[in-house]
Amino acid sequence: MKRKLFFAALLVASAHASADWYFRGTPNAWGATAMDFVSGTEYKICQSFATGDASGGPRFKIDRAGDWQESYPASDYSVGSNKNYEIVFYSDTHSIQVTEVSSCNSFGGGSGFASNFSSLYFRGTPNAWGSSAMQLVADHTWQLTVSFDGQTDQRFKFDVSGDWSQNYGDDNSDGVLDQSGADIYTPVTGDYLITVDDSTMAYTLESTAGGCSQNCGGVQTLGAIYSPTGTTFSLWSPDHSNVQLVLDGQTYTMGKIADANGYTDVYSVTVSGDWKLKPYYFVVNGVVVRDPYGKMAEPNSDNDIVMDLDSTALPGGWSARPALANREDAVIYEVHVRDFTIDTNSGVDATKRGKFLGMVESGTSHSGVATGIDHLKELGVTHVQLMPVFDFNSCADPADSSCYNWGYDPRNYNVPEDRYSQTPYDYENRVREFKQVVDEFHKAGIRVIMDVVYNHTYSKQVLQPITDQYYTATDLSGTGNSIDANVPMVGRMIRDSLEYWVNEYNIDGFRFDLIGVFDYDDVGAWGSYLNSKFPGRNLLVYGEPWNGYASDPREAQRLRLGTVGRIYQSHVGVFNPKFREAIKGQNDSGGCNSGDCFAFNDNPDTWRIEVGSRGGIRYTQDANTVIDTWDPMFAMDPEQSINYVSAHDNLTLRDKILAWADLNGIGHSDPYLKRIQKFANGVVLTSQGIPFLHGGVEMMRDKQGDANSYQSPDSINEYNWQWKIDNADILAYYEDVIAMRKAHPAFRLTSWDAIDQHMVTSRPRYGVVVNRIDGAAVGDSWSDVIVIYNSADNYSVSLPAGDWKVAMEKADPAAGNGRVVSGSVVAEGTAVTVLYR
Repeated sequence: MKRKLFFAALLVASAHASADWYFRGTPNAWGATAMDFVSGTEYKICQSFATGDASGGPRFKIDRAGDWQESYPASDYSVGSNKNYEIVFYSDTHSIQVTEVSSCNSFGGGSGFASNFSSLYFRGTPNAWGSSAMQLVADHTWQLTVSFDGQTDQRFKFDVSGDWSQNYGDDNSDGVLDQSGADIYTPVTGDYLITVDDSTMAYTLESTAGGCSQNCGGVQTLGAIYSPTGTTFSLWSPDHSNVQLVLDGQTYTMGKIADANGYTDVYSVTVSGDWKLKPYYFVVNGVVVRDPYGKMAEPNSDNDIVMDLDSTALPGGWSARPALANREDAVIYEVHVRDFTIDTNSGVDATKRGKFLGMVESGTSHSGVATGIDHLKELGVTHVQLMPVFDFNSCADPADSSCYNWGYDPRNYNVPEDRYSQTPYDYENRVREFKQVVDEFHKAGIRVIMDVVYNHTYSKQVLQPITDQYYTATDLSGTGNSIDANVPMVGRMIRDSLEYWVNEYNIDGFRFDLIGVFDYDDVGAWGSYLNSKFPGRNLLVYGEPWNGYASDPREAQRLRLGTVGRIYQSHVGVFNPKFREAIKGQNDSGGCNSGDCFAFNDNPDTWRIEVGSRGGIRYTQDANTVIDTWDPMFAMDPEQSINYVSAHDNLTLRDKILAWADLNGIGHSDPYLKRIQKFANGVVLTSQGIPFLHGGVEMMRDKQGDANSYQSPDSINEYNWQWKIDNADILAYYEDVIAMRKAHPAFRLTSWDAIDQHMVTSRPRYGVVVNRIDGAAVGDSWSDVIVIYNSADNYSVSLPAGDWKVAMEKADPAAGNGRVVSGSVVAEGTAVTVLYR
């Protein structure tokens, strides 16, 4: 069946009157044999090598101008004896690719390329209907540059033998040749590259002077943009002009288009017809690459998939998004898709365990207690932060159910991970499944944050074949391949990906892995763009303000505690490591650095607890004041401080507590250890800023001491829902403190000014921090609130005059029960005490 093929304009040099590069070697006695010009910087030739010459075995060099003034490589390139080789040379990099072939005597004048014609000639008014030989430059691909003068009735045809016995025109003016067809008329003027594919009989004319026949105004985005009548494929390629699309097994040349809409150096092609769900990939300078903007990928292959996203819409449309008046109202819960439901005691249907839809199956239970999404509803969190759900490289075969990985090794940033789908090869349903996850969480009153890993890819082979510009010269991520967002088109790729997830999947925010790899102004620009594009959504954007233990030449420009305040108007936050370490100490052991371990009463520095509990706000309200890179007082707004004591990295809080107990000779069943489990996050949940909980901490989850379980088995990582029964008192504490926080805006002050004006902090004794908050000023039903953090011995705190009610004490929110006190109150050690009136 004929298909009309359109190609965007190629930036290809004209066919050369004399060759630029020559083959010289033992097959031609070191003479100079012109190489065939392909396009851009690519040249090819096929040579048959015997046994060499008197000076050595079979070998060759590539020589510019045939005069030995410039030749490559520096030493002769050796090949095997009595073999035929196709030789490809790239004049920009001087790299050589050698491929053994069966013969150099195939069609195409010995070029080594497959073809259906032994020769092909251009004939028309530009050459007075003479016979101009076309070059076979690739399999089935013939090319010639022709000068058109725009004369009246300008036209041409193609002739196989130059004698009109087998000639081709175009009867339907559809870009596909017909044998003995009508003359092909064209009004163009100037030099045009004419290309004929003798397998499909498609032909194109493309201006070598940068003329344009399609996508002349540029494209709106890169990747594959589908319509039922044609799909446009676009790729950024700043270094190579030899760019091809392979779509459903057919190869199409891509041409450079005009810079537009913020995109530069883009190669594009539109292929007519309906290509829905067809596989494709790009070939850049002979190397196969996936589409960096791909929206779907075939598992364990190089293929992306053309998607009609309109076909993936949820049948009933999107449900209402849960309300979020202020970002400080968030309570974030981090969870891994597989961990959450893979254990049989999750109560989830066997086909959904460890999958997207297992996360949102309602009505599940274990021994009478709710599991899964119903558990999260009971807990009261407002956001789930999903550990990587995009396409990652580990565990590439979705059929391998035993393989485990967190997923911090991206391959396609915009594709839902296949191993979490029940139907990984049903591409539309895979998209629909993840949309259903988001929608069901929304129905449950929970927003969805994606954990994104734009700081690196699983290896450089993901993007380096397109251009080295994707990666930084110095590895900043600790993986050997950190992404360089200082390159405008790389930063644009990240911004486009963020926008895509919000727009297409209704995502509510992003947690950036190693956001410190990026400049703060770049991150600020992404945040500002998203907020302007999606006004009123109150998206959460935050990340880790450090890199992968690298020395960074751009340290002063990177996102750190000391610089995030400069972009507070972009509503970007960071994890607060100073508050975390002040509360719990070392991350991967039971140890405590000097001034850390407030939760363990191990000589703590209460100043950092004071600062952290106040949302880490800066000493002065001046975003431009230069402060130390890791200053605990860093935020211009409390929403910029993500407060936490544990996350997927490092020891779980329970494992940290057990390691500390081992160092101090305390048995694992000592009730004091449970008290620490409550106290640590009791501080977090009653502090200003945004609290973050590691999934399972509310049930005293452990990972058997594994501090880096990224590829450990399910036996280490899975939720054991029996924990919920065994540690019901821990769960009750977390549920009650979360409910108290959500009910009272005094715990959720929304600005630097509000904290400065309505919150007074003191440290009356060793190990004690007291915060007094003016609830009336922020509309709280509790007009006056006192929060006491005591890591040491019991302490009698003097109270302001009048009666006070105890909301929370003795490591038990229910213990206060609103009892009335006056004059003073005993704040027990290793506990948060809350009073109000």
